[in-house]
Amino acid sequence: MRHTFEGPHSGDVTVVDELGTSTGPVLVYLHSEWGAFEEPPLPGELLDGNRVLVVHLPGWGVSTSVRPAAGLPDLALVVWWALDRLDVGEIRLVGHGIGATLAAEMAAAQPGRVGSLALLAPWGMFDEADPGADMFALLPRDLNPLIYADPDGPVATAQQPRPADAHETGLAVIRRVQMLGTASNYLFPIPDTGIAERLYRLAEVPVLLVWGARDGVVPPSLAALWTGYLPHARSEVVQDAAHMVPYESADARKLILEFLA
Repeated sequence: MRHTFEGPHSGDVTVVDELGTSTGPVLVYLHSEWGAFEEPPLPGELLDGNRVLVVHLPGWGVSTSVRPAAGLPDLALVVWWALDRLDVGEIRLVGHGIGATLAAEMAAAQPGRVGSLALLAPWGMFDEADPGADMFALLPRDLNPLIYADPDGPVATAQQPRPADAHETGLAVIRRVQMLGTASNYLFPIPDTGIAERLYRLAEVPVLLVWGARDGVVPPSLAALWTGYLPHARSEVVQDAAHMVPYESADARKLILEFLA
């Protein structure tokens, strides 16, 4: 089921897809800077008995906004606004990439409504000693090996299929510019979003952090920074996965299932 809301600002459209059962506990998924693919990277078991809400973030596809949010804390309020339209109370939050950073912002804004928080390869902190690659400066052939453990494997080819002709090539370029252009509003030039200053608000929220060992844009070494601010969090590095860790790794999806079960 798809929910489409006009707002919160004049001219905006916010879209939320609802999966699973309409009467179970609410699980919210926030996609990465690469947009929402056909299916969220969640274990199938979570669709049984849970009301799963997949939020399409404004600027990445079907959700649109007249202007970008001033920052991720403001975008978090937009998502809460959409969830309020669905009469949602307490939720469990799963986010990937920029969606993970946004999930942390949502939890910091309303920690009493978040029962648990799973953050997969989150942006938001920066270490000069291990900065990661600048995804805004790289061509796909150079970037894909940094976000996929196997850039020629089934996950990468399904998400970024090789264009069949010049028309499809043009569409792929437009889509890439749209996604990275929207992401740059929040992550460029340095992906330090200031989230660290608000993580004290999550002291009572169970947190899972998952990193891809081969992530070249959000280095797994950042786990030390995150756990420094979230000492109660569980942090796991998954082998044979890069930035697209929840799509590439069954081990990552198993960690999510065990954490949320």
